[in-house]
Amino acid sequence: MPTHLVNVIKQMYDGDEYVLIDGAKTTITGNSTAPLRGVKQGCPLSPILFSLFINDVDDEFGTGFMGAVTGTEGLRVTHMLYADDLTLTANDPVQLQNMLRRLEAYAARKGLTVNVQKSYIVIFNAYRNSAVPVFRLHIRSLKREILLPTWECYLIST
Repeated sequence: MPTHLVNVIKQMYDGDEYVLIDGAKTTITGNSTAPLRGVKQGCPLSPILFSLFINDVDDEFGTGFMGAVTGTEGLRVTHMLYADDLTLTANDPVQLQNMLRRLEAYAARKGLTVNVQKSYIVIFNAYRNSAVPVFRLHIRSLKREILLPTWECYLIST
């Protein structure tokens, strides 16, 4: 990203202070704190910056992966983008883990970080007693949710 654009964004946030509130907890004695990174919650810059930084993500998942089947014969989906989120889809757990490895390498090349705490796997599986695979991103196991429709699909949302 061009330096002058980064500087404009930094200037927008220069001098900002926040009081962090989490339920009944707040920052020490309610004092404000300066943000160290990121954009404000709900800031329209978030999806714009996301789009600028990952505009070539189609190159990563567009070929070499099967993706998940759809309702249209012959059409498979490997990934979906919306706002500032990326979702990977696959019908095969090995394929999804390979996609996660590719995502790690892509993020490292771009200087990006995938928030593992906000990432999770949704497993659609018709078989209640089948083995549930463990997926890893940056060596950490991802949280899993299991739903039971009529076909098997693995999906990660980051």
